[in-house]
Amino acid sequence: MFETLRADLRRNLQDYAPRGRLRAVLLGLTLNSVHAILLIRLQFWCARHRLPTIFAAKLLFWLFKIEISREARIGPGLRLPHPMGLIIAPQVVVGANCDLYADVRLVLANGLREGPRIGNHVFLGDGAKVVGRVNVGDHAVVGVSSVVTRDIPPHATAVGIPARIIDEHNERARDAR
Repeated sequence: MFETLRADLRRNLQDYAPRGRLRAVLLGLTLNSVHAILLIRLQFWCARHRLPTIFAAKLLFWLFKIEISREARIGPGLRLPHPMGLIIAPQVVVGANCDLYADVRLVLANGLREGPRIGNHVFLGDGAKVVGRVNVGDHAVVGVSSVVTRDIPPHATAVGIPARIIDEHNERARDAR
């Protein structure tokens, strides 16, 4: 758990690059993204140890309007630049080093028991929705307010309602190589 939390905190503080340990601690105490990450990881820790998750879940909802199922799986390095309104349903898998902006929805489709599978290093813009048993490939970019109802291949950029692929090899993928 602490390795995952350390990776999350590192990614959320990387934009600020605080110099010195004291400044990093002070910055960590003031950033909403850090508070949300701590509550999310606390909720998962409680679920893993069969403890009640209601306290962490309610704090997440009251403070950030975030609802995350304890059955979801989120990899290390989660980055929440604007942690408001996030919804992640049960059986959703989010890979490592993903960026989820405000109002992202990762939800089940009517009658399906499996949720979306988000690859590693994926960017989901503000208000993006991924619905149903959909795979979003590694290094993919889903634009602001897009609604993904079909698979997105790795390194692709998808935008629109419904989301359509506009670029097969986005800049984000080139930067990661």
